[in-house]
Amino acid sequence: MGFADTMRILSGINCGLASLDTYMEMRGAGVNRNYATASLFGNITNGLVRNEIAYGMQKMGCYYGNTINSLAGYGNPVSNAIGTIGLMNACSPWMFFNSGCIMPYGFIGYHSPMCYFW
Repeated sequence: MGFADTMRILSGINCGLASLDTYMEMRGAGVNRNYATASLFGNITNGLVRNEIAYGMQKMGCYYGNTINSLAGYGNPVSNAIGTIGLMNACSPWMFFNSGCIMPYGFIGYHSPMCYFW
C-alpha cells in the first residue's frame, strides 16, 4: 500500500467521523431526524467524492487534492463548499495558466508541461 492509498483511507475515516459529529450536533440541537440523516449522507458523499478526486490526483503525482481536503475539512456545508471549489480549481486547466510560469524567460516549465508552449 502506497502513500496515495494510505491518504485515501485516512481521509475517508476523517470524512466519516466529521460527518457523524455534525449529525450528532444537529440531533442535539433538535433538528428533524430526516433532515439530519439527509445531511449526513450528503456530507459523506461529498467527502468520499472529494477523496476519490484527490486519490486520482495523487496517483498522477499531484498532491494538491490531499492538501485542499486537509485544509477544508469535512462534515459541514462550509467545508464541503470550500473543498469542492478548491478541487474544481485544482483540477481545471486554469490551475496551469494561473501558475507562476507565464513569464517567457523566467520559470518556463515550472509547474506543468503546458508552460513550455508559452
